[in-house]
Amino acid sequence: MVNNSEGERKLICIPSDLTIKYLCEHIDKGKLDIQADFQRRYVWDKKPSLKSRLIESALLKIPIPTIYIAELPDGTEEVIDGQQRLSTFHSFFNNEFELSKMEILTEFNGKKYEDLPQQPRDYQYELDNYSIRVIKVLKESDPEIKFDIFERLNRGSVVLKEQELRNCIYRGSFNNLLKKLTKEQLFLNMQNLDEPHNRMLDAERALRFFAFCDKSERNYKSPLKTFLNIYMEANRTPPQNELERKEKMFNKSLELCEIVFGEFAFKRWYGGNSKEFPNGQCENTINEGIFDIQMYGFMEYEKRDIIHKAQFIRDAFFDLCCDASFVQTIEKGTYDTNTVKARTEKWLAKLREIAGYSDQDRRLYTYEEKKALFQQSEQTCQICKNKINSIENAHVDHIERFVDGGKTTIKNGQITHRYCNLAKG
Repeated sequence: MVNNSEGERKLICIPSDLTIKYLCEHIDKGKLDIQADFQRRYVWDKKPSLKSRLIESALLKIPIPTIYIAELPDGTEEVIDGQQRLSTFHSFFNNEFELSKMEILTEFNGKKYEDLPQQPRDYQYELDNYSIRVIKVLKESDPEIKFDIFERLNRGSVVLKEQELRNCIYRGSFNNLLKKLTKEQLFLNMQNLDEPHNRMLDAERALRFFAFCDKSERNYKSPLKTFLNIYMEANRTPPQNELERKEKMFNKSLELCEIVFGEFAFKRWYGGNSKEFPNGQCENTINEGIFDIQMYGFMEYEKRDIIHKAQFIRDAFFDLCCDASFVQTIEKGTYDTNTVKARTEKWLAKLREIAGYSDQDRRLYTYEEKKALFQQSEQTCQICKNKINSIENAHVDHIERFVDGGKTTIKNGQITHRYCNLAKG
Protein backbone atom coordinates (compact mmCIF):
# COMPACT_ATOMS: atom_id res chain seq x y z
CA MET A 1 0.00 0.00 0.00
CA VAL A 2 1.25 3.51 -0.84
CA ASN A 3 0.17 6.34 1.42
CA ASN A 4 1.06 9.81 0.20
CA SER A 5 -0.30 12.99 1.68
CA GLU A 6 0.15 16.64 0.82
CA GLY A 7 -1.33 18.70 3.60
CA GLU A 8 -4.82 17.35 4.06
CA ARG A 9 -5.04 15.88 0.56
CA LYS A 10 -4.56 12.21 1.33
CA LEU A 11 -3.88 9.62 -1.36
CA ILE A 12 -4.01 5.93 -0.47
CA CYS A 13 -3.55 3.51 -3.34
CA ILE A 14 -2.76 -0.14 -4.01
CA PRO A 15 -0.90 -1.35 -7.13
CA SER A 16 -1.69 -4.82 -8.44
CA ASP A 17 -1.53 -6.93 -11.59
CA LEU A 18 -5.00 -8.05 -12.73
CA THR A 19 -5.92 -10.27 -15.64
CA ILE A 20 -8.09 -9.10 -18.50
CA LYS A 21 -10.61 -11.84 -17.69
CA TYR A 22 -10.86 -10.66 -14.09
CA LEU A 23 -11.41 -7.03 -15.15
CA CYS A 24 -14.03 -7.94 -17.77
CA GLU A 25 -15.94 -10.08 -15.26
CA HIS A 26 -16.01 -7.17 -12.83
CA ILE A 27 -17.40 -4.95 -15.59
CA ASP A 28 -20.13 -7.52 -16.35
CA LYS A 29 -21.06 -7.78 -12.67
CA GLY A 30 -21.34 -3.99 -12.32
CA LYS A 31 -18.41 -3.90 -9.93
CA LEU A 32 -16.24 -1.78 -12.24
CA ASP A 33 -17.70 1.24 -14.09
CA ILE A 34 -15.80 2.01 -17.28
CA GLN A 35 -18.04 4.98 -18.17
CA ALA A 36 -17.81 7.18 -15.08
CA ASP A 37 -19.65 10.48 -15.25
CA PHE A 38 -16.50 12.54 -15.76
CA GLN A 39 -15.15 10.31 -18.54
CA ARG A 40 -15.41 11.09 -22.21
CA ARG A 41 -17.40 8.68 -24.37
CA TYR A 42 -15.88 5.65 -26.08
CA VAL A 43 -14.24 6.87 -29.28
CA TRP A 44 -12.28 3.86 -30.54
CA ASP A 45 -15.32 2.49 -32.37
CA LYS A 46 -14.29 4.71 -35.26
CA LYS A 47 -10.67 3.53 -35.05
CA PRO A 48 -10.70 -0.25 -35.66
CA SER A 49 -6.94 -0.30 -36.17
CA LEU A 50 -6.36 0.99 -32.63
CA LYS A 51 -8.61 -1.69 -31.17
CA SER A 52 -6.87 -4.44 -33.10
CA ARG A 53 -3.40 -3.20 -32.19
CA LEU A 54 -4.33 -3.31 -28.52
CA ILE A 55 -5.45 -6.94 -28.78
CA GLU A 56 -2.34 -7.77 -30.80
CA SER A 57 -0.12 -6.18 -28.13
CA ALA A 58 -1.75 -8.33 -25.44
CA LEU A 59 -1.36 -11.48 -27.52
CA LEU A 60 2.31 -10.63 -28.06
CA LYS A 61 2.68 -9.93 -24.32
CA ILE A 62 3.75 -6.33 -24.95
CA PRO A 63 3.25 -4.19 -21.80
CA ILE A 64 0.20 -1.93 -21.81
CA PRO A 65 0.13 1.39 -19.90
CA THR A 66 -1.09 1.35 -16.30
CA ILE A 67 -4.80 1.60 -15.63
CA TYR A 68 -6.07 3.75 -12.75
CA ILE A 69 -9.30 3.00 -10.91
CA ALA A 70 -10.97 4.54 -7.88
CA GLU A 71 -12.85 2.77 -5.10
CA LEU A 72 -16.25 4.30 -4.29
CA PRO A 73 -17.85 4.45 -0.82
CA ASP A 74 -20.16 1.51 -1.65
CA GLY A 75 -17.20 -0.71 -2.60
CA THR A 76 -17.69 -0.51 -6.36
CA GLU A 77 -14.97 0.93 -8.57
CA GLU A 78 -14.74 3.32 -11.50
CA VAL A 79 -12.06 3.86 -14.11
CA ILE A 80 -10.02 7.04 -13.79
CA ASP A 81 -7.71 6.38 -16.73
CA GLY A 82 -7.79 3.47 -19.17
CA GLN A 83 -11.42 3.56 -20.24
CA GLN A 84 -10.71 3.15 -23.97
CA ARG A 85 -8.45 0.13 -23.35
CA LEU A 86 -10.82 -1.65 -20.96
CA SER A 87 -13.82 -0.94 -23.19
CA THR A 88 -11.96 -2.45 -26.13
CA PHE A 89 -10.99 -5.61 -24.22
CA HIS A 90 -14.54 -5.99 -22.91
CA SER A 91 -16.00 -5.52 -26.38
CA PHE A 92 -13.61 -8.09 -27.90
CA PHE A 93 -14.38 -10.64 -25.16
CA ASN A 94 -18.04 -10.28 -26.11
CA ASN A 95 -17.28 -10.92 -29.80
CA GLU A 96 -18.44 -7.43 -30.80
CA PHE A 97 -15.74 -6.78 -33.41
CA GLU A 98 -13.29 -8.57 -35.68
CA LEU A 99 -9.56 -7.98 -35.71
CA SER A 100 -8.23 -6.03 -38.68
CA LYS A 101 -4.98 -4.51 -39.94
CA MET A 102 -2.93 -6.71 -37.62
CA GLU A 103 0.71 -6.00 -38.41
CA ILE A 104 2.40 -9.10 -36.93
CA LEU A 105 -0.32 -11.68 -36.24
CA THR A 106 -1.78 -11.17 -39.69
CA GLU A 107 -3.38 -14.63 -39.63
CA PHE A 108 -5.80 -13.33 -36.98
CA ASN A 109 -7.31 -10.65 -39.23
CA GLY A 110 -11.06 -11.19 -39.54
CA LYS A 111 -11.25 -13.21 -36.29
CA LYS A 112 -13.31 -12.49 -33.19
CA TYR A 113 -12.45 -13.69 -29.69
CA GLU A 114 -14.39 -16.91 -30.18
CA ASP A 115 -12.36 -17.60 -33.35
CA LEU A 116 -8.93 -17.40 -31.75
CA PRO A 117 -7.09 -20.69 -32.22
CA GLN A 118 -6.49 -22.98 -29.25
CA GLN A 119 -3.91 -25.16 -31.01
CA PRO A 120 -0.96 -25.32 -31.04
CA ARG A 121 -1.26 -22.47 -28.53
CA ASP A 122 -4.40 -21.54 -26.63
CA TYR A 123 -4.64 -17.87 -27.54
CA GLN A 124 -7.97 -17.43 -25.76
CA TYR A 125 -6.41 -18.65 -22.51
CA GLU A 126 -3.35 -16.43 -22.98
CA LEU A 127 -5.53 -13.37 -23.59
CA ASP A 128 -7.74 -14.23 -20.59
CA ASN A 129 -4.70 -14.31 -18.33
CA TYR A 130 -2.81 -11.36 -19.73
CA SER A 131 -2.02 -9.11 -16.72
CA ILE A 132 -2.29 -5.34 -16.64
CA ARG A 133 -0.84 -3.14 -13.92
CA VAL A 134 -3.75 -1.50 -12.10
CA ILE A 135 -3.47 1.20 -9.45
CA LYS A 136 -6.51 1.47 -7.22
CA VAL A 137 -7.19 4.71 -5.32
CA LEU A 138 -8.88 3.62 -2.11
CA LYS A 139 -12.06 5.25 -0.81
CA GLU A 140 -10.21 6.56 2.24
CA SER A 141 -8.36 8.97 -0.07
CA ASP A 142 -9.39 12.59 -0.49
CA PRO A 143 -12.62 12.47 -2.55
CA GLU A 144 -11.25 14.99 -5.08
CA ILE A 145 -7.97 13.19 -5.67
CA LYS A 146 -9.23 10.98 -8.50
CA PHE A 147 -10.08 14.04 -10.56
CA ASP A 148 -6.63 15.47 -9.94
CA ILE A 149 -5.13 12.22 -11.20
CA PHE A 150 -7.37 12.26 -14.26
CA GLU A 151 -6.43 15.84 -15.07
CA ARG A 152 -2.70 15.22 -14.59
CA LEU A 153 -2.80 12.15 -16.82
CA ASN A 154 -4.78 13.85 -19.57
CA ARG A 155 -3.95 17.55 -19.47
CA GLY A 156 -1.84 18.39 -22.47
CA SER A 157 -2.77 15.19 -24.29
CA VAL A 158 -3.57 15.67 -27.96
CA VAL A 159 -6.22 12.97 -27.65
CA LEU A 160 -8.62 14.72 -25.29
CA LYS A 161 -10.72 17.62 -26.54
CA GLU A 162 -11.09 20.71 -24.35
CA GLN A 163 -14.72 20.00 -23.48
CA GLU A 164 -13.82 16.45 -22.44
CA LEU A 165 -11.33 17.94 -20.00
CA ARG A 166 -13.88 20.47 -18.74
CA ASN A 167 -16.27 17.60 -18.16
CA CYS A 168 -13.83 16.30 -15.59
CA ILE A 169 -12.30 19.44 -14.17
CA TYR A 170 -15.40 21.63 -13.84
CA ARG A 171 -17.86 18.98 -12.74
CA GLY A 172 -21.04 20.11 -11.00
CA SER A 173 -24.71 20.83 -11.65
CA PHE A 174 -23.98 23.19 -14.57
CA ASN A 175 -21.86 20.55 -16.31
CA ASN A 176 -24.70 18.08 -15.72
CA LEU A 177 -27.09 20.51 -17.43
CA LEU A 178 -24.81 20.70 -20.49
CA LYS A 179 -24.85 16.90 -20.78
CA LYS A 180 -28.61 16.82 -20.28
CA LEU A 181 -29.13 19.27 -23.13
CA THR A 182 -27.04 17.14 -25.50
CA LYS A 183 -29.66 14.42 -25.14
CA GLU A 184 -32.60 16.65 -26.13
CA GLN A 185 -34.13 15.33 -29.32
CA LEU A 186 -34.51 18.71 -31.04
CA PHE A 187 -30.86 19.56 -30.36
CA LEU A 188 -29.79 16.18 -31.73
CA ASN A 189 -31.96 16.59 -34.84
CA MET A 190 -30.65 20.07 -35.60
CA GLN A 191 -27.07 18.80 -35.46
CA ASN A 192 -27.86 15.70 -37.55
CA LEU A 193 -26.89 13.49 -34.62
CA ASP A 194 -28.48 10.24 -33.52
CA GLU A 195 -26.89 10.44 -30.07
CA PRO A 196 -24.72 12.93 -28.15
CA HIS A 197 -21.44 13.70 -29.88
CA ASN A 198 -18.72 11.29 -28.74
CA ARG A 199 -16.18 14.13 -28.38
CA MET A 200 -18.63 16.48 -26.60
CA LEU A 201 -18.72 19.05 -29.42
CA ASP A 202 -22.43 19.51 -28.72
CA ALA A 203 -21.81 20.21 -25.03
CA GLU A 204 -19.28 22.88 -25.98
CA ARG A 205 -21.85 24.49 -28.28
CA ALA A 206 -24.30 24.71 -25.40
CA LEU A 207 -21.54 26.08 -23.17
CA ARG A 208 -20.70 28.82 -25.69
CA PHE A 209 -24.37 29.82 -25.79
CA PHE A 210 -24.53 30.32 -22.03
CA ALA A 211 -21.16 32.06 -21.85
CA PHE A 212 -22.09 34.58 -24.55
CA CYS A 213 -25.56 35.10 -23.07
CA ASP A 214 -24.18 35.82 -19.61
CA LYS A 215 -20.98 37.68 -20.53
CA SER A 216 -22.03 39.10 -23.95
CA GLU A 217 -19.79 39.54 -26.95
CA ARG A 218 -18.72 42.92 -25.54
CA ASN A 219 -16.85 41.18 -22.74
CA TYR A 220 -15.41 38.38 -24.87
CA LYS A 221 -11.65 38.13 -25.10
CA SER A 222 -9.79 35.43 -26.98
CA PRO A 223 -8.70 32.69 -26.75
CA LEU A 224 -12.04 30.91 -26.67
CA LYS A 225 -10.63 28.09 -24.54
CA THR A 226 -9.74 30.45 -21.70
CA PHE A 227 -13.04 32.34 -21.99
CA LEU A 228 -15.00 29.11 -21.60
CA ASN A 229 -12.78 27.70 -18.87
CA ILE A 230 -13.19 30.83 -16.75
CA TYR A 231 -16.94 30.78 -17.27
CA MET A 232 -17.30 27.12 -16.28
CA GLU A 233 -15.09 27.58 -13.25
CA ALA A 234 -17.30 30.44 -12.04
CA ASN A 235 -20.58 28.60 -12.73
CA ARG A 236 -20.03 25.07 -11.45
CA THR A 237 -23.01 24.93 -9.09
CA PRO A 238 -25.58 27.67 -9.74
CA PRO A 239 -28.88 27.64 -7.79
CA GLN A 240 -31.60 25.33 -9.07
CA ASN A 241 -33.79 28.21 -10.27
CA GLU A 242 -30.86 29.53 -12.32
CA LEU A 243 -30.32 26.11 -13.89
CA GLU A 244 -34.01 25.97 -14.79
CA ARG A 245 -33.84 29.47 -16.28
CA LYS A 246 -30.82 28.54 -18.38
CA GLU A 247 -32.42 25.35 -19.64
CA LYS A 248 -35.60 27.16 -20.58
CA MET A 249 -33.67 29.92 -22.38
CA PHE A 250 -31.55 27.41 -24.34
CA ASN A 251 -34.58 25.40 -25.46
CA LYS A 252 -36.45 28.56 -26.43
CA SER A 253 -33.59 29.84 -28.59
CA LEU A 254 -33.15 26.40 -30.13
CA GLU A 255 -36.83 26.18 -31.00
CA LEU A 256 -36.79 29.65 -32.56
CA CYS A 257 -33.77 28.67 -34.68
CA GLU A 258 -35.70 25.64 -35.89
CA ILE A 259 -38.83 27.69 -36.62
CA VAL A 260 -37.01 30.48 -38.46
CA PHE A 261 -34.21 28.64 -40.24
CA GLY A 262 -35.40 25.03 -40.37
CA GLU A 263 -32.92 22.79 -42.17
CA PHE A 264 -30.68 25.83 -42.78
CA ALA A 265 -30.14 26.51 -39.07
CA PHE A 266 -26.48 27.08 -38.08
CA LYS A 267 -25.27 26.75 -41.67
CA ARG A 268 -23.70 29.15 -44.13
CA TRP A 269 -25.75 30.24 -47.11
CA TYR A 270 -24.20 30.94 -50.50
CA GLY A 271 -26.01 33.40 -52.77
CA GLY A 272 -26.84 32.15 -56.24
CA ASN A 273 -25.34 33.12 -59.56
CA SER A 274 -26.51 32.61 -63.11
CA LYS A 275 -23.99 29.91 -63.97
CA GLU A 276 -23.56 27.33 -61.22
CA PHE A 277 -26.49 27.59 -58.81
CA PRO A 278 -28.93 30.40 -59.62
CA ASN A 279 -31.05 29.60 -56.56
CA GLY A 280 -28.18 29.56 -54.09
CA GLN A 281 -27.23 26.72 -51.79
CA CYS A 282 -26.47 25.93 -48.17
CA GLU A 283 -23.49 24.18 -46.58
CA ASN A 284 -24.16 20.74 -45.12
CA THR A 285 -22.06 21.24 -42.00
CA ILE A 286 -22.63 23.45 -39.00
CA ASN A 287 -20.66 26.68 -38.89
CA GLU A 288 -19.74 27.32 -35.25
CA GLY A 289 -19.78 31.09 -35.56
CA ILE A 290 -23.25 31.02 -37.12
CA PHE A 291 -24.48 28.66 -34.40
CA ASP A 292 -23.39 31.21 -31.80
CA ILE A 293 -25.05 34.27 -33.30
CA GLN A 294 -28.30 32.57 -34.26
CA MET A 295 -28.76 31.05 -30.81
CA TYR A 296 -27.50 34.13 -28.95
CA GLY A 297 -29.58 36.48 -31.08
CA PHE A 298 -32.85 34.86 -30.06
CA MET A 299 -31.91 34.78 -26.38
CA GLU A 300 -33.56 38.16 -25.76
CA TYR A 301 -36.81 37.50 -27.64
CA GLU A 302 -39.99 35.55 -27.00
CA LYS A 303 -41.75 33.41 -29.58
CA ARG A 304 -44.50 36.00 -30.03
CA ASP A 305 -41.85 38.53 -31.12
CA ILE A 306 -40.35 36.28 -33.78
CA ILE A 307 -42.74 33.74 -35.27
CA HIS A 308 -44.73 36.12 -37.49
CA LYS A 309 -41.49 37.64 -38.77
CA ALA A 310 -39.70 34.36 -39.44
CA GLN A 311 -39.52 34.75 -43.23
CA PHE A 312 -38.13 38.28 -43.00
CA ILE A 313 -35.49 37.21 -40.47
CA ARG A 314 -34.43 34.23 -42.58
CA ASP A 315 -34.13 36.43 -45.69
CA ALA A 316 -32.10 38.98 -43.74
CA PHE A 317 -29.66 36.28 -42.68
CA PHE A 318 -29.29 34.98 -46.23
CA ASP A 319 -28.59 38.56 -47.35
CA LEU A 320 -25.96 38.91 -44.62
CA CYS A 321 -24.21 35.79 -45.93
CA CYS A 322 -23.65 37.68 -49.18
CA ASP A 323 -21.83 40.47 -47.31
CA ALA A 324 -18.08 39.93 -47.77
CA SER A 325 -17.19 41.58 -44.46
CA PHE A 326 -19.56 39.24 -42.60
CA VAL A 327 -18.36 36.16 -44.48
CA GLN A 328 -14.82 36.94 -43.36
CA THR A 329 -15.94 36.68 -39.71
CA ILE A 330 -17.18 33.11 -40.16
CA GLU A 331 -14.26 31.89 -42.27
CA LYS A 332 -11.04 33.12 -40.68
CA GLY A 333 -10.01 33.56 -37.07
CA THR A 334 -13.53 32.69 -36.03
CA TYR A 335 -12.89 33.25 -32.34
CA ASP A 336 -10.49 36.19 -32.43
CA THR A 337 -11.73 38.92 -30.10
CA ASN A 338 -12.64 41.45 -32.80
CA THR A 339 -14.05 38.81 -35.12
CA VAL A 340 -16.55 37.59 -32.52
CA LYS A 341 -17.69 41.14 -31.79
CA ALA A 342 -17.99 42.10 -35.46
CA ARG A 343 -19.94 38.96 -36.37
CA THR A 344 -22.35 39.33 -33.48
CA GLU A 345 -22.93 43.04 -33.98
CA LYS A 346 -23.65 42.61 -37.68
CA TRP A 347 -26.28 39.95 -37.05
CA LEU A 348 -27.90 41.68 -34.08
CA ALA A 349 -28.23 44.88 -36.11
CA LYS A 350 -30.05 42.97 -38.87
CA LEU A 351 -32.24 41.10 -36.40
CA ARG A 352 -33.23 44.26 -34.55
CA GLU A 353 -34.16 46.01 -37.78
CA ILE A 354 -36.88 43.41 -38.15
CA ALA A 355 -37.80 42.29 -34.65
CA GLY A 356 -36.98 45.52 -32.82
CA TYR A 357 -35.25 45.82 -29.48
CA SER A 358 -36.39 43.46 -26.76
CA ASP A 359 -37.21 44.66 -23.29
CA GLN A 360 -33.86 43.22 -22.20
CA ASP A 361 -31.95 45.51 -24.55
CA ARG A 362 -33.96 48.74 -24.46
CA ARG A 363 -31.93 51.84 -23.71
CA LEU A 364 -34.45 54.14 -22.03
CA TYR A 365 -35.98 53.76 -18.59
CA THR A 366 -39.75 53.96 -18.23
CA TYR A 367 -41.35 56.76 -16.21
CA GLU A 368 -42.35 54.21 -13.53
CA GLU A 369 -38.73 53.07 -13.18
CA LYS A 370 -37.53 56.67 -13.07
CA LYS A 371 -40.06 57.47 -10.37
CA ALA A 372 -39.02 54.44 -8.33
CA LEU A 373 -35.35 55.42 -8.50
CA PHE A 374 -36.22 59.05 -7.68
CA GLN A 375 -37.98 57.94 -4.49
CA GLN A 376 -35.32 55.37 -3.66
CA SER A 377 -32.58 58.02 -3.82
CA GLU A 378 -34.61 60.42 -1.66
CA GLN A 379 -34.42 62.96 -4.50
CA THR A 380 -30.61 63.09 -4.30
CA CYS A 381 -28.34 63.17 -7.34
CA GLN A 382 -26.01 60.18 -7.18
CA ILE A 383 -23.23 62.12 -8.94
CA CYS A 384 -23.04 65.48 -7.14
CA LYS A 385 -24.98 64.33 -4.05
CA ASN A 386 -27.17 67.48 -4.06
CA LYS A 387 -30.96 67.64 -3.94
CA ILE A 388 -33.00 67.36 -7.14
CA ASN A 389 -35.94 69.79 -7.10
CA SER A 390 -38.38 67.70 -9.15
CA ILE A 391 -38.54 64.50 -11.14
CA GLU A 392 -38.71 66.58 -14.33
CA ASN A 393 -35.18 67.81 -13.62
CA ALA A 394 -33.91 64.26 -13.12
CA HIS A 395 -32.23 61.82 -15.48
CA VAL A 396 -31.68 58.08 -15.02
CA ASP A 397 -28.05 57.15 -15.57
CA HIS A 398 -26.75 53.64 -16.31
CA ILE A 399 -24.21 52.72 -13.61
CA GLU A 400 -22.54 50.34 -16.06
CA ARG A 401 -22.75 52.21 -19.33
CA PHE A 402 -25.20 50.91 -21.89
CA VAL A 403 -22.53 50.94 -24.62
CA ASP A 404 -20.34 48.75 -22.40
CA GLY A 405 -23.07 46.17 -21.93
CA GLY A 406 -24.96 47.67 -19.00
CA LYS A 407 -28.62 46.67 -18.84
CA THR A 408 -31.59 49.00 -18.47
CA THR A 409 -32.66 47.68 -15.09
CA ILE A 410 -33.43 49.22 -11.69
CA LYS A 411 -30.31 47.58 -10.29
CA ASN A 412 -28.13 49.26 -12.93
CA GLY A 413 -29.83 52.66 -12.71
CA GLN A 414 -29.16 55.73 -10.59
CA ILE A 415 -30.99 59.05 -10.41
CA THR A 416 -29.03 62.18 -11.34
CA HIS A 417 -29.50 65.81 -12.26
CA ARG A 418 -30.11 66.22 -15.97
CA TYR A 419 -26.98 68.40 -16.15
CA CYS A 420 -24.80 66.00 -14.16
CA ASN A 421 -25.69 63.07 -16.40
CA LEU A 422 -25.13 65.03 -19.63
CA ALA A 423 -21.83 66.40 -18.34
CA LYS A 424 -20.73 62.88 -17.49
CA GLY A 425 -20.96 61.99 -21.17
